[in-house]
Amino acid sequence: MNRVVKINTLLTDSNSEKIEALCIWINENSASVIGWEQLSKQSGLSHAELIKIFQLYKHQTPMAYVRQVREQKKNASPANPQHPLFLQKDNLANSKD
Repeated sequence: MNRVVKINTLLTDSNSEKIEALCIWINENSASVIGWEQLSKQSGLSHAELIKIFQLYKHQTPMAYVRQVREQKKNASPANPQHPLFLQKDNLANSKD
């Protein structure tokens, strides 16, 4: 019962807004060095609070989220031949034959 009360006190509109704002910031700054100090400063939460609250809302740690965003951007980069832009270009070249 005590755990449920703790979780409910962390699930607030304010914390939700902080996590969403942090996720936007991470997406915009994913090419930069992002460490715990930057995450805490940006969110206004301590390291421990950040881990607990982020996991409640995003079901992963903040650093796992940073890695996920970086991986998604890497896979979507034009240097990737599987990127839709390359696939469209190849399809256009094949349709001219």
